[in-house]
Amino acid sequence: MPRDEPVQGCIYLNGTFLAPGEARVSVFDRGFLYGDGVFESLRTYGGVPFRLDAHLTRLASALDEVGIVGVPAPKQLQGIVAETLARAGLPDAYLRITVTRGTQFEGGPAPRDGLAPTVVVVALPLHGYPAAAYERGVTAVLLWPRAVADRPAPAVKSLSFQRGVLGKQQVVSRGAHEGFYLDGSGHVTEGTTSNVFAVQGGALRTPPREVCLDGVTRREVLAIARDRGLPAAEAPVTIESLHAADEVFVTNSLAELLPVVEIEGRPVGAGLPGPIWRQLWLAYRDACGVGAARA
Repeated sequence: MPRDEPVQGCIYLNGTFLAPGEARVSVFDRGFLYGDGVFESLRTYGGVPFRLDAHLTRLASALDEVGIVGVPAPKQLQGIVAETLARAGLPDAYLRITVTRGTQFEGGPAPRDGLAPTVVVVALPLHGYPAAAYERGVTAVLLWPRAVADRPAPAVKSLSFQRGVLGKQQVVSRGAHEGFYLDGSGHVTEGTTSNVFAVQGGALRTPPREVCLDGVTRREVLAIARDRGLPAAEAPVTIESLHAADEVFVTNSLAELLPVVEIEGRPVGAGLPGPIWRQLWLAYRDACGVGAARA
């Protein structure tokens, strides 16, 4: 079977900095056995992580939510991230911070007290989205209803990502880029790896944070929109409102703002990336310090 070869970059693992091909965790780690942990992913621009403070704040909140203790404080994690990036030597890097509850040899799913958490920071070369995705847009499909009760709290970016994997498999098998989860009432909650925005009549709408991960890029877009006088609401998004929208786009830290031009085979608006998306995307790029130039 083919294997991924080690690549340029650096891994921090519980106090040690390693080459990507050298990093190992125990088969008894609860993150491996049960998905018992949380993570954050983001990217750098010119070697600087964008909105690292916001990601670390959300990480700390998630750790508190799931009861994982003994993790370095956000200020310490900032230093670890900086050292990992310096050792990686990458101007534009993909960053992932992963924390599991730690290694437990016996006892099953019930966690023991006093476990030492596993803390990992990954810095690898960034592989950005192709220019065509922004020039022509991408397609999306709708996915099965996703009950709130069968997942961790929306604010927790959990390692338990099986539903996301299954959702992404379905998206790929249907020839699309992204899939939008629906709740039991038929409202859109979020994408498999993104937040969703719809634009109609110049006004933005995105599902409320109670039903989705409150993405750092999502927050940034809402702030930019409001600063520019664009109406922006956190409110339910129905399938009908998606199909009636002038524009739809998705957000995450790696893709930034990605225009969606087709949903379930039906064009969104004119079937092209729209002016509101472009205005917000360029403003977001300015906030990142890179302007319109593609990474």
